[in-house]
Amino acid sequence: MSAVMTLPLKFSGRLEKLAFDAGSTPEKMLDCVMRDGFEYTENFVREVNKGIAEADAGHFVSHEEAMKQLQSTIEKHAQKVA
Repeated sequence: MSAVMTLPLKFSGRLEKLAFDAGSTPEKMLDCVMRDGFEYTENFVREVNKGIAEADAGHFVSHEEAMKQLQSTIEKHAQKVA
């Protein structure tokens, strides 16, 4: 089922910017905004883009290193429990 909705001008620009920032289309982003709201969706896209920029700059932990850190944390906790 399809419905037609008129979006107020104050939201259309905001939706277009959000879509641009997300590398998506306003139509696709509208689904997210309708489900989660503008603030949440804008914040989510902003945080994802920050994470991508960090990874592009080489600031990340490899899977192997993450697993080593996780195993170390589990072992430390197990020692406290025992």
